[in-house]
Amino acid sequence: MDFNLFDLDEDDILLASTTNSIEPTQATNISDNEILELHCQGPDTLTSQFSEDGFVRNGFLNNYLLENKQIIDDISLTAYKLQWKHIHGSAVCRFLFGEACMNIQHLVASTENPLNTPQNIEYCQKRREVTRLMHLLLRNLQKDQWPLMRTHLIRLRSLINSVTQEDDLKHLYFANSCKGNDCHIPAYHLLHGSMEWKFLDLCLLYKYEWIPNSTYENREEEEAKNSLHDFLNQLERFVEDLAACSVFIFKKKCSAELLFSSPFPCCCFKELWLLVQLSLEKWSLCFLEEHLTFWKLYNRVMENVKKKLDIYSLNSLTYCEFSNWLLNALVRLHGYRSNGLFEGPQYARALTESNENFEFCDRITQEFLRNNPQEEQLRVYIALLTPTLLQWWPAKVQIPMLLWEHFHKKLNSSFYVPGGVPSNLAVTCSTGRTYVDKYRALLQKKPDVNLASFTLFNVLLGKLLERLSTSQANHQAQKLLGRIYAKFSAQKFLTLNETGIHHLIELFLLLALNGDFNDLAPKLRDKLLALQFDKITPNKQIAVAKGHMALWILHAENRSDMTDYIKKVLQQLNSIGNDLAVSKIIADTLLDIYQLTDDFQLGEHLLIGSWIPNFLSNCLPVEQKLTFEALHLIFTKLQSTEIYLDSGNQLMQALHSFILPFVKQQFLTNSSHFLAQLAADFCICSPLNQETQGFRKLFTHFTEAQCINRGTQLNFLLKILVSERKSLVDSSITMQIWLKSLVLLTHSQEEVKELTKIVVQLADYQYITNNDAGDLMEAKEPLYNFIAAIGRNYQESLEDQQKCLRLTHNFNLYIRNFDKWLVSIDSKFEKLDILFRFYSFLAIVIYNCPHMIYVKSKITCFLHIAITRYVLPTTVQMGKAPEGKLAQLVHKVWPVVVQGIGQLNFKTDGYINKTLTDLIQKWTPHFKISPNSKLVARPFIICLQGQNQELSLFVFEKLTTLFLNTQRRQADPYACLVITIFQEIVDAFCQRDDPLNEQRLSLFIKGTCLATLCHIMMVDELVPSRTLLLALFQRLLNCDLFRNSKSLKELFLQQLRTLTKKHLAYYTFFYFDLLMQLSQISPELIADIMDYLLAEIMIVEQKRGVDEDNRIRQCLLKLQQSVKVSKK
Repeated sequence: MDFNLFDLDEDDILLASTTNSIEPTQATNISDNEILELHCQGPDTLTSQFSEDGFVRNGFLNNYLLENKQIIDDISLTAYKLQWKHIHGSAVCRFLFGEACMNIQHLVASTENPLNTPQNIEYCQKRREVTRLMHLLLRNLQKDQWPLMRTHLIRLRSLINSVTQEDDLKHLYFANSCKGNDCHIPAYHLLHGSMEWKFLDLCLLYKYEWIPNSTYENREEEEAKNSLHDFLNQLERFVEDLAACSVFIFKKKCSAELLFSSPFPCCCFKELWLLVQLSLEKWSLCFLEEHLTFWKLYNRVMENVKKKLDIYSLNSLTYCEFSNWLLNALVRLHGYRSNGLFEGPQYARALTESNENFEFCDRITQEFLRNNPQEEQLRVYIALLTPTLLQWWPAKVQIPMLLWEHFHKKLNSSFYVPGGVPSNLAVTCSTGRTYVDKYRALLQKKPDVNLASFTLFNVLLGKLLERLSTSQANHQAQKLLGRIYAKFSAQKFLTLNETGIHHLIELFLLLALNGDFNDLAPKLRDKLLALQFDKITPNKQIAVAKGHMALWILHAENRSDMTDYIKKVLQQLNSIGNDLAVSKIIADTLLDIYQLTDDFQLGEHLLIGSWIPNFLSNCLPVEQKLTFEALHLIFTKLQSTEIYLDSGNQLMQALHSFILPFVKQQFLTNSSHFLAQLAADFCICSPLNQETQGFRKLFTHFTEAQCINRGTQLNFLLKILVSERKSLVDSSITMQIWLKSLVLLTHSQEEVKELTKIVVQLADYQYITNNDAGDLMEAKEPLYNFIAAIGRNYQESLEDQQKCLRLTHNFNLYIRNFDKWLVSIDSKFEKLDILFRFYSFLAIVIYNCPHMIYVKSKITCFLHIAITRYVLPTTVQMGKAPEGKLAQLVHKVWPVVVQGIGQLNFKTDGYINKTLTDLIQKWTPHFKISPNSKLVARPFIICLQGQNQELSLFVFEKLTTLFLNTQRRQADPYACLVITIFQEIVDAFCQRDDPLNEQRLSLFIKGTCLATLCHIMMVDELVPSRTLLLALFQRLLNCDLFRNSKSLKELFLQQLRTLTKKHLAYYTFFYFDLLMQLSQISPELIADIMDYLLAEIMIVEQKRGVDEDNRIRQCLLKLQQSVKVSKK
């Protein structure tokens, strides 16, 4: 890639320069002392390249004004080998120019009457002698030598002009050769020589006449103006000669050939045209005090041609055709660089303002249309005009508006060319989709003369509208559209025949496909709706209906609302009694419409009406297919979007109102397999309730129906129980739906039982559970049995990593999208019941399969979704009260969820640790769901009963840390609730009937004792939590289990020692106050700690630098007395 995008290349500098100078863009391919000539390559084509040895490819215009000493020294002229140093006197000049004239006359004579001379390079040599002389003068002539040479050049110019009259060119224009200058035909060298001489003569005139005379140097003003006028006349004559040769080619072509033919006899003429363009960009020429551009010169020349129509055997119509043809080719030349390389319409030369020639194009188009061209001529004219207007020139609307003024009067015409292919007749398409596809494909193709002229115009119109939209020329677009709309009156519509309606649809579609659809759609549909069905013939009704269908498809593609449009069309359909032919056009488009919709929010539900069963009941069976497919597609999309779960959905209501009765009736008699499919669709998409249109009612209706074709009922059952699942290919879909049924329904329902029988036979079930099918069928709760079996199988397969990975993968397939399952519940009463089942499902999955459902840092894993969506929703995490029955749901499953998560590495995994912490912190305040404290404490009691001691310790440490820490001697708002829970825990485990109670109480003391003692010590005496905690220790320290357990006592003493070590020195009075309270509860325990306390007091006194601290000693004395009194 070229990264030097900001470095101006040579041609950019050319165009930006105030002098329009042309800089070299390519190194010269030949040496400086070799003379440049035209080198023919045969007849020109649209893709031919310039000769490597010609003027353009060697940068002639970049250096011809510079003196070339090499040419002075090396070039010799005539047989006498005269060089530049010999050319000084008038006699020598007369001799040299006389020789040049003789060479030209020799070529002319040889062309008219071949001379009896052997074939050799004599013709080329004679041409080259003249060319060398002109190059020598151009490159080395000094200003003071010009007066001497000027007279001779005038005579030479007069001779050259005389041999290139129109009649002469008529016999020379075809003289091209692929041999180039090796050709031995005199006409070839005369034609190419005269053209290059004329061009070199123009360069001489510009260098030695125009440049000096533009400032009147050394010349009288009148004489200088005459010289300038002569130069312009010669330039104009040269261009007219080039155009004349193109005229002669044009006369040999039929109209259809113009699109694929070049107007240049050979590439040399194309090179000369490009040289003229480049020269005029470089030269600063003025005519009548205006800057002379290429197009101004071209327009003058074409006016001259127009004055000589008889000479060129043209008429007004063919003149316009020719002008357009030549214009197309000359416009394309602006895409060439100055070195002859083609860049295209986006090249800088093509983008300059001087590149436009709209005025001339507008004029010849008007004249062309006034002459009533034939269809073939019109096709070619528009095909040639299209690239000019769409690719090379800025987007403007004048010319398309002229064409519209012509075409709007001919809408009823077939635009047929006699002898043309019958398929190109203006025949309406079979459907709306065919219309859209046909013209969308047409926009991607190049102009084709096999297309009708009106179609070519519409394509031009549509693409121009697109250009105007992208170039932000909206006012121009509106001007064009306004002109189009203005031609469609109510009377105009009534005069349209079927062909005219077809052309109207074509116009509207090509505009809609390219323009701003949302802006165009209202106008287009209103115009088409003006052709009301009840006011036109049946054949026209069908044609208009196809147009409506095409616009409907575009509405659907552009996601535009169709509500009003559909209503109006169906009203018109109703006004003609739901005519069968028109209904078929609409019915055949339903599939296209519903293929493009996603959420049925654009009015598509209005398409479902009474006209559909009317059509299906009266049409042939073969004509029902597309409509049945469309209806089935509706259900397929409804299932994918779950819109059918909304009982108020308008589309479902319309389907049940108009289609279901028809399906019920046809289900009994119609043998089409689509009826079974539609019956299954209605059942699958119906709500799970007892309403008339509910699943059970419909399912019962179709399974109990007495069908003439028994295969219909069997097909229906297979689609409900087998095919709909099998269509998803993977049996995991069947497992998922079955699992969802276990969660959201009950296993006792007959449908679930049948599905369970299918599931237990699946290989996936056997692999993931490694369980006997009978165990599931006999289980009280198959859901728990299934998930527990999966977790057990995983644990037993830990040594086989590949199997574990596959088990995990499969299980996650079964439970994917579980977060959408609750959407299928409608009844509030039933919904609560299902919610309890759903939360139980979440809990048992987390408890039994924690390692299978958790992937670190993956937010789409089951565990993360279950926690964030259901267990810890955003509202709860923000501290808001849970809505509805959420607290009861979580209270029920909380210990199971916690124990399941606790099986993961919560110590090192930050996410798991935070999740457990949030479960404790966010939910504990909301667990006061009952005045029964035992019920409130149940989740924590169950948690402590679990086998994961580290988890239990973590839970109670977090519980005390989060809720029993004090600030400014005040307790947390939920401290009393937590203490109440602790009291219930102590009550639950203080009995010795369970050998594990001592271990559980030990964990409880480890997790809570130190923090609760600190709370008593630090909190204000009037705070209720202090009293509750003292009561708690009253229960704990005096229960039988504690009093008879040395380990529990030692654990408690250890907590007291830790407390002493931590707080004696800093909270002396608070500390002794705490011990005073405990001494009243259990003086023996305080007595056991006295020795340790005395030792710690001595350490504190030593740190304070005193023998005895009176305040500490006084507190100690009071404590000793209290212990002594309490023991009594």
